Amino acid sequence: MTDQQAAPPAEEEGVAPAPEKRGGASKVIIGVVGVLAIVVLAVVAVVVVRNVLSVDDPTQDAKADDCLANLPQATAGQETSVTDAKVVACDSADAKYAVVGRVDDVSAAQASVDEVCAAYAETTMRFYAIPAGGQGYVLCLKPA
Repeated sequence: MTDQQAAPPAEEEGVAPAPEKRGGASKVIIGVVGVLAIVVLAVVAVVVVRNVLSVDDPTQDAKADDCLANLPQATAGQETSVTDAKVVACDSADAKYAVVGRVDDVSAAQASVDEVCAAYAETTMRFYAIPAGGQGYVLCLKPA
């Protein structure tokens, strides 16, 4: 038995070879569209997760000269959980406390001492929001 190799088929005269298929442009477009779709989905996922996991705090933007409603009466030294406090117009019948000052970037330990509002002499009550293990804010209040 002898080794034989097949010879490439002879080209017929007058017949042009078939053009090569490129498809390069369509592959690039599909790739770009795919990447854009992934980016859009990632952005949507981040927005959804932020909205689901964030706790809505209607007092987070409160500042001096704002007023608060729906705060329970608390006795001296007592801490009370508040779930529905909100900022209202100071001429509203719901306004119970006026914000005389705000102290940002405080820990829970710092927020729980009277001295945190020492710079605001009119303060009769403190309202604070501190995320677990994080930094938050204190609103120094007086009756509205």
